[in-house]
Amino acid sequence: MWRVDPLADQIPPTLVIVVLIGLFLAVAGLARERGHLLTTLRRERARIADQQDALAHATVTEERARIAHELHDVVAHGISMMTLGVGAGRMIMEKDPVRARETLRLAEESGRQALVELQRMLCLLKAADSPGTRTPQPKLSDLSDLLAQVRTRGLRVDVVEDGSPVEIGLALELSAYRIVQEALGNTLRRARAQTAHVTLRWRPGFLDVLVRDDGQVTTTTNTGYGMLGMRERATLFGGTLEAGALPEGGFEVRARLPTMGEVRPGSHPSG
Repeated sequence: MWRVDPLADQIPPTLVIVVLIGLFLAVAGLARERGHLLTTLRRERARIADQQDALAHATVTEERARIAHELHDVVAHGISMMTLGVGAGRMIMEKDPVRARETLRLAEESGRQALVELQRMLCLLKAADSPGTRTPQPKLSDLSDLLAQVRTRGLRVDVVEDGSPVEIGLALELSAYRIVQEALGNTLRRARAQTAHVTLRWRPGFLDVLVRDDGQVTTTTNTGYGMLGMRERATLFGGTLEAGALPEGGFEVRARLPTMGEVRPGSHPSG
């Protein structure tokens, strides 16, 4: 026969409920704390992984820069030898044709080797996720294709050429094209832009590139990597780039590119 503890009969039911609730809350609190700790642990692991990836990327970038610097020296030496060889061959062409031909042959070989090393350097500097392609870089004559692409996104755009175009280097043509491309990209990103006008104004010694739109101007319109990239491209050739709101509304990018200048030493175009 079971005996009932008289003390059990004296415990109020309310106290039992309070104790059970306390235990439940304690268990729930421990579970929440455990979940919080697990979340914090996962975040820390992700942060450490990101730091490791960033460190690895920085190491690779540093090594690529070192190798590129070495290749740059090789290319510069090859071009110097080629230039000296061509000059020497030209000077002795009439007096010693045999020696001149040999000098020009060696200069040709130096140029060919410099081109190989230059291609290696460009491949090295290309971003790891950049698709390999040998498609020619765009020129000003390709603006019609660019404008056609922009029109498919709902922006009405036209181009006007003012003045007499002159022959300019491929690098300068590429920079002018990229300035137009980036300016139109900014127009597409800007709210309420419906139309844009591109003007290529040829004048003796320089080319003006103007891109005007009717978009809404914000506090971030004149900032950002796109604007910095356009300025860098203009500065590379000793040019200037200005951008700002128009009195009648809209925004305009104005680049002036010298057509007879030289690339500034130490300048590096982006993108």
